[in-house]
Amino acid sequence: MRICVTGGRGMVGSCIKDIINQYPEHEFVFLHRDVGRHGVELTSKTCVLTYFSNEKYDAIIHLAADVGGLYKNMDKNVEMFNNNMAINQNILEAAHKYNIQRGIFCLSSCIYPPKPSKFPMDETMIHEGPPHPSNEGYAYSKRMLEVQCRNYNKAYGREYICVVPVNLYGPHDNFSLTDGHLIPMVMHRFYKNLQWRHHNPGGDFIAYGTGSPLRQFLFAPDFAKIICEILIGEKYKNTEPLICCNNEELPIKEVIETIADTMDIPRNEINWDTTKSDGCMKKTVTNKKFNSIYPDFKFMNLKDGLEYTYAWFCANYKTIRQ
Repeated sequence: MRICVTGGRGMVGSCIKDIINQYPEHEFVFLHRDVGRHGVELTSKTCVLTYFSNEKYDAIIHLAADVGGLYKNMDKNVEMFNNNMAINQNILEAAHKYNIQRGIFCLSSCIYPPKPSKFPMDETMIHEGPPHPSNEGYAYSKRMLEVQCRNYNKAYGREYICVVPVNLYGPHDNFSLTDGHLIPMVMHRFYKNLQWRHHNPGGDFIAYGTGSPLRQFLFAPDFAKIICEILIGEKYKNTEPLICCNNEELPIKEVIETIADTMDIPRNEINWDTTKSDGCMKKTVTNKKFNSIYPDFKFMNLKDGLEYTYAWFCANYKTIRQ
């Protein structure tokens, strides 16, 4: 099987690269947006269709997206909606036109409504009420991806499966100090402050918000394994969306303090800037369906995952995305 992976230089795409030796009978081709052999401007329909017309793929893993943390989402709702709608539309049109029968398409738990009829939310509740206003652009583009996949499956008998991860973190993440997600952004900010303290006294370790919101986290290498298992394995036998998460749900305050522990920073030296937005206070989803299909899957716990991520971050600091 020849498999196209969009977003090949992103966190999850890079984690898939790390495990492809486990699938020697399959060829993975990693598509990215830079100029080169497999570089394509995914927001351009012409570029995408031209690329796929010259390649032959049996399956696709669609990870590419315009993504960012809470504050990028708040500032760039229009751009993120437009970019992601274009990317998803182009990839799906090309996949169908060039007869790619099976694929994995990545959503996000942030697409869920902040005030659902019940917690935890399941796969049937993706469109139950509007998403949180802080990330409307990104969330609605991902919701539309589910609608698009569902209708390609219905109209043409495709097998396009949407997976819904919770907050991802791990090696190969984007550690941007402005546009990154919670864990990589805080880890990088704290690291910078540690370096400052080597040469200067003082300096605060700043965390944003109140620390009260609850969040679920998923180690990116675990998600990479799940994606490959769904696509290549034989256990997932339908095309309905699947939430991917473990049983951990923690207040952001505890997550930040665990990051500090990992970096040998005293917890009492963390200062909380409560003028910053908390975003959505709770978006708990259930892994009941996942566990019924993959009862033996072993997830990395947050403490060990943060230790692994920080070690990777330090070892690769000169070349990290930021």
